Amino acid sequence: MKKIVVCVLLTLMLCFLAQPLGQVSESLMITVSSALDRALGGSTAPEATQKPDFSQLLGTQSASDMMDVTLYYRYRQTELLGAQRMVLDITRDQTVARSIVEELVAGPDTLHGQLTALFPQGTQVLSVTGEGATAFVTLSRVFLGAPDGAPQDWEDLESWQEEAALRRSLAVQSIVLSLTEGGRYQRVQVMVAQTDDDAPERIPLYCFDRTQTNPSVVLGACSRDEAVRLTPQRVMTMILEGWQARDWAQVYQLLTPETGSQLPTLSDFEAQMRRADVSLLAYSVSQGTVSLDGGTATLVLDASLRSTAGGDAQIVRESVPLVRAADNWAMTPATLESLMIRD
Repeated sequence: MKKIVVCVLLTLMLCFLAQPLGQVSESLMITVSSALDRALGGSTAPEATQKPDFSQLLGTQSASDMMDVTLYYRYRQTELLGAQRMVLDITRDQTVARSIVEELVAGPDTLHGQLTALFPQGTQVLSVTGEGATAFVTLSRVFLGAPDGAPQDWEDLESWQEEAALRRSLAVQSIVLSLTEGGRYQRVQVMVAQTDDDAPERIPLYCFDRTQTNPSVVLGACSRDEAVRLTPQRVMTMILEGWQARDWAQVYQLLTPETGSQLPTLSDFEAQMRRADVSLLAYSVSQGTVSLDGGTATLVLDASLRSTAGGDAQIVRESVPLVRAADNWAMTPATLESLMIRD
């Protein structure tokens, strides 16, 4: 190595003597730098001589990717799932699928107040793996325990037994919808275990369907079920069903205020509907079309009405708008009023 360095220095001296006095050309400096690089077996650039930090040496340096995903949670107290768009920061040691499931278990953010969590507090995500088109999700057994808000004797109460089964069903489908969004997976198998050291077990179907009594019948891999999504047609149908049954609380859940205004309280809304006293006798509604910007949807409605003040009326092929509010479809009170009050 010493001989090589001496040769390089001799070359530098000869080149220096060949230059006019007081001048050292840029090409000379490049030649010397290149020669020293070859002699010393590496780059002489200052940035290349910096030592790697400890995380780089261990291969654990933090790296992340931002990913836009759609998560599904229960919409208010309905039997449907509403959407929440979220940008996930996926680090190197995480998978997209596991990050999605962990967000679902944690519940919606505060900006989506119309969405509610489905998993009992304390539920843990033990593992999320993929095999071909199927995702395998293992949750802790807390998932099958008491639903949040249930009384101590909930297992003896028929209403809470049904509520627990509904929440579990919606929770599984929330995982399925979120993981199959965009074709990421085609099916999802949900299982439980006591800890991540235990072998995952299939869940008996009676935990989701109380008509099932055979404990050997278990939940299989589930594919996407669009029927539980809060689509424009489903929102419109629920509003019309509530109107027809005079279940104004159901209608109220699917209303959103116009910009710059507020919804009346539920009691005030119910009082308004009783004063209007308009019955919905029959109806049919189209699937609907979403605008190109995704902010509105338009459906076609045919309906028969009866008002104590104005008699019978018909709605024929009328275009009815819905708006997207906090990522989900809803109707404004002004639109509902326009359907009830006919000329």
